[in-house]
Amino acid sequence: MTLVQRLWDRARPTFGHHRDRLGRRRCGLWCGGLHLIALRPLPNWETMTGLAISVLVISSLVLLVAVPPFLRLRGHVASLEEIMTTTSIAERRRRRAEGDEAAAALGAAGQSAGSVS
Repeated sequence: MTLVQRLWDRARPTFGHHRDRLGRRRCGLWCGGLHLIALRPLPNWETMTGLAISVLVISSLVLLVAVPPFLRLRGHVASLEEIMTTTSIAERRRRRAEGDEAAAALGAAGQSAGSVS
């Protein structure tokens, strides 16, 4: 487990908060790009180019660090949703270990809505 994954697992109770922060970083990335592409030639915006480049670099680095654990958790959510839509009891029993692993990764260990034994 990497350092980023351990930090992400420690901050898991605030998963929605991280999703919102990623959206803000992505917005900063787009705003910096918009400035460099469209607003830089305008005389009033010319002095902000350094700030736009800084925002682009910082947003890119944050997204490169934060997105992989977020996508890993989204994969666990998708696998749980797929297991929950399965109608075959035998298929659910076969995939129980995968579902338990995904639930543990999402922090739902010990919280079961129903048991398939």
